[in-house]
Amino acid sequence: MTPKRAPQLVALILVWLAAMSCRTTIVTIGPMLPLFLKHLGLGSFWGGALTALPLAIIAVVSIPSGRIADRLGHQSTLILALGFLSLGCFVPMLDPRAAGLFIDVSATGIGIGLAQPTLAKLARSLNPENPTLPTTLYANALVVGGFIASLTTAPLILPHVGYHWPRVFAFWGSIACLTAVGWLWLARKTRSVPIPEMPITTAQPRLAKRAGFYPIAVAFAAQGAVFYALVTWLPDYYVRQGWSLSRASLPLAVVSLGSIAGGLTSPWLLRWGRGFRQPFIAVSLVMAAALAGVLALPAWAYVWSPLIGATTAIIFTLGMAAPAELVPEHQVGRASGLLLAVGYVGAVVGPLGYGALMPLGKEAPLAYLMACSLAVGAAALGIPKILQYQSADRDRTASSVHP
Repeated sequence: MTPKRAPQLVALILVWLAAMSCRTTIVTIGPMLPLFLKHLGLGSFWGGALTALPLAIIAVVSIPSGRIADRLGHQSTLILALGFLSLGCFVPMLDPRAAGLFIDVSATGIGIGLAQPTLAKLARSLNPENPTLPTTLYANALVVGGFIASLTTAPLILPHVGYHWPRVFAFWGSIACLTAVGWLWLARKTRSVPIPEMPITTAQPRLAKRAGFYPIAVAFAAQGAVFYALVTWLPDYYVRQGWSLSRASLPLAVVSLGSIAGGLTSPWLLRWGRGFRQPFIAVSLVMAAALAGVLALPAWAYVWSPLIGATTAIIFTLGMAAPAELVPEHQVGRASGLLLAVGYVGAVVGPLGYGALMPLGKEAPLAYLMACSLAVGAAALGIPKILQYQSADRDRTASSVHP
């Protein structure tokens, strides 16, 4: 391995670890939510707020994060983001009450809001000839992080730390902290990972005129509402069915496992559908059917969970790839920030809406999520049937994919 390739490989690994940390800290809330409701005296509204609050903060911070990264540098911004993630995860060790928990999730929201647009730009810069590959790797780290957190939190980590929930957050925070140290080492070794910039010209259309981008953002938001509602409430749903906490967290792990498979099929679906519209419509119908299955046959959790995970991951991965595919390179950071802002504003209503509808019975919250799933397909009707990709490498191969 040449010296030039070695830092690039290390950077890819660090991008993956940073993206994983952006998901583990939020997904950990769901498996431990029954403990929070019981021991911290939180009601269903505040239980939903545990996820909704960081999502709202992410939406707000994602908007200026691109400018912050331009001013500080993308590596420095990512290190700052990982610092917020680490700090937030260690706060409950000092204050293991509801206040410490909400400070934790708030700092987590700031960290993720700073990190995600920066990660999208860094991932693209590491392989400018094929920007979809590192972007897919970045999205894969998010879904794998969710899988690891949901699989290990209740059955493994909680018993190992004596059911002292602040130590669970401290565990994930230590990984974020080590990743920040890795970026500091890489920055000193290479000074910076080169990020090619494209000069802005008046000949290129503005982002607002990019056909299909805004409907994709709306579909991305509706998917986020479904995903984060389930991340927050799915273990509690099965606890209310009489399952133990460890067993009730397993369907959420299977959701994340299905997410890995769904993310891997996304590039194929993009080619099959000649764009985003057809995959979004098909996936929204499968997602709604799987949620109906959760309501009608909850014992078949391991049938419905991977379908939900795969479908949400497909929309998520294709949505994350949309800026790299549809806009000029110099607009990717801004487009990613806009996509994340719209997506996380939509995602806020998922856990909050689910929690607000819980007093009406188990049917109302799941019917609400089914409506969100169908909203993905409805938004997709605003996407042109066939989209011409805008990135340079796609332009060279467009004739083999699009007429």
